[in-house]
Parts: sequence; C-alpha cells; structure tokens
Amino acid sequence: MHTYDAIVVGGGILGWSTAYHLQQLGCRSLLVIDVSAPAIATTGAGAGFVGAWAAGFGPAGWGVNELALEEYSIAFYRALGKRADIHLRENGNLFLARTKAGYDAYIAPMLTHALTPKDIQSFGPGEIAELSEGAIAASEVYGATYHPRGVQIHTTPAVKTMADMVCANGGSAIYGEQIVALDISGGRITGVISHNGNTYQAPKVVLACGAWSNEILGTIGQTLPIFRVVATRVIGEASGVPASLPTIMIPEQGAWIREHKGALMWGTGDGYKEVHDLPFDLPVGTRPHYPELVTSLTRAVQESFQKLFPKADLAVREWTQGVPVYTVDRTFIAGPVPQVQGLYVLTGDNEAGVTHGPALGRLVAEHVMGVPISDVDPAVFAVNRFHAMYADEVAVQKAMPPRR
Repeated sequence: MHTYDAIVVGGGILGWSTAYHLQQLGCRSLLVIDVSAPAIATTGAGAGFVGAWAAGFGPAGWGVNELALEEYSIAFYRALGKRADIHLRENGNLFLARTKAGYDAYIAPMLTHALTPKDIQSFGPGEIAELSEGAIAASEVYGATYHPRGVQIHTTPAVKTMADMVCANGGSAIYGEQIVALDISGGRITGVISHNGNTYQAPKVVLACGAWSNEILGTIGQTLPIFRVVATRVIGEASGVPASLPTIMIPEQGAWIREHKGALMWGTGDGYKEVHDLPFDLPVGTRPHYPELVTSLTRAVQESFQKLFPKADLAVREWTQGVPVYTVDRTFIAGPVPQVQGLYVLTGDNEAGVTHGPALGRLVAEHVMGVPISDVDPAVFAVNRFHAMYADEVAVQKAMPPRR
C-alpha cells in the first residue's frame, strides 16, 4: 500500500498534462498510473494539429471558453517545443474549399464569425498553390481561409516530454497496471486498486483514461454520457511534401491533411466505426486494429486527394487508429465527480484532445488544488451539467447535436 497526495489514472495527453499542472500548482507527492506507457493508446494515434477551432470551425456550441483553452494550449506547445524536439511546426491552419458550395457553406462564415482571429487571411486558388509551395493544384480548389497561429506537433514525444518533466521534478509513474476499482470510504475517495490487487492511496484521484472512463466509474454506479468511435489515420509514401505545408481542413469532405516526414497524413469520417458496433472487444489502453476502415477510407478519398496533391505518393505506407470520445453535447468533461469527494474526471476529447489537452489538464489541476479557475467558466465542462439519462452509447449517439 502506497500513499500519495494525488493520483492520476491515464498516461495520455490529458493525464500527463494534469500531472504537469498539479506539480506547477504545488502538488508534492504525485503518481501517474497507466496500463501501458505514455501516449501508447489514443493520444499516440493523434494527428497532432492544434488550432483555434472555436473560431467558426468546431461544433456550433463552442465559444469563448473553448477558444481560451485553445489559445493556452497553442502557447503551451510553443513553449514545450523550445525545451524538446516535439516536431513543432508553426505552419498555421488552412481551411479549404474545393467548390463554391463548400466555400459558401463552411469557409465564408469563418470570415465573419464573432471569434474570428484578427490575423485571419483569405486566399484564392493561386495563393493556395503558392502557400503550399506547389503541392496543391490550383485547379482543384476554390478558396480558403488561413489561421497563421495554428501549430503541429508529434503527440508521442510531446507527451513523453511532459512525463519526463513530471518525473524529473519528483513525480512517480507506474506502467503496466490496470486500475479496476476505486477505494471509497464515507463518500470520499481514498485511493485506487489495480488488477493485481495493489492499492495506491490518495485523497485526490483524477480519472483521465479516455475511452475507458466509464469502465472505472461503473464500479461505483456512475456513468457519463459519452460515445466512442474508432478513428483511422493513414500516411502515404515520402514524396517531397514541403515541411512548410499548413494543416489543411476540408470540411465539405469531412477531411484533414497534414505533412509528416515528407509524406501526407490524412483522415476522414470514412475511416470511422462506432465502438459499440465493433466485431471484437476493445482491450483497455490499446489502439484498435481494424484494417477494414483503412480500405473504406482510401476508397472514398484517395482518388480525390491525388488530384488535389498531384505530386504526392498516396500509397498507404502505414496507418494507426485511436478511440476518440464524444460527449452528448460535444464539449469536454472536466471537474469533480459530485457523488465522491476528492474524485475528478477528465474525458470527452471530442476528437480535439491534443488541441485542448494542456488547458484541460490545467483546469482539472486547479479544481484539485482548490485554486481559482483560469480563463474559463468551469460550469461549461462540469460533470454534473447533464440532466438526462442515457441507456447506452447508442442513445448518446442519437442525442448528439450535429457538428455544425
């Protein structure tokens, strides 16, 4: 039996960001527990692009609170990139339309959005081709807006850097143990219990275990209205794609594209599958392996993307999958669990955990340490904001509002 001031369950971007900020706020004795290792599960499959999505691109309900999270995280990654090689690229985000209809529906409204950055730029086909150093065919695009402050990172070294910083500052980490139960006494959390019977005690526990949050909360009769999907990203062959290429979002195709080591990396909704509809079990703390989604993804967009990037080699060299977690209202869950004093939860990345992870970790750390909350209204992300009951993930999925 081991005792700490605080325990964080989960070694992805949300867990290590929480741990980092707990230390920054004065938490002395800190333990992070993960079933595998830093960034092995969904975080390691993250595409790593970060931007001001609340300024007209994210879900309709996102506003000043989400934008504050995004601005903090962008600054955080810029600072982290000065300490270690996290493959930081400060290339901005290009929101691109291939047709007039796509431009009118998705791109033009970003120019007049209430939260539009002052440095936003509008580009025509020729300017888009020039910005991409000729990688994009001007004949295949209609127009775009450009947010120059967006960044790209590689998620795995970024999280490992945070983990190293926490451990170097006196924090502890245990890998290879799955937490299967919460130790509660008199309505207060007293610790966690692992699959092999080890007990770790702390008066403060943060569950930052993403897709497996409800597995732990279910042991105390609690569930959150979350919905899990398998998401696929693929990487083509290295073919001289310029390192200066911005992250490209194509909302009319539900797609994103970015450069990765001289190749293109991309994903669309054609590579998604609901977890509740999978033909196999989802092991805790691992990435799925479902090649059928790679086939459906490439069949849907490879020909179209080849026209957009005529010089790139889009033959799939490698691929990976993660399990992003959506919430019924499409925003994050971050804060105390009302029924258990000292228990906190951070989940519901809504496929934007890399963008918001540093700021969400800070938010939960502020809850845990009892200090004033920075920049945002914590009620927006509160665990107890949900009033309806949902029988299962199918019901959550049906109740979710449209993305835009």
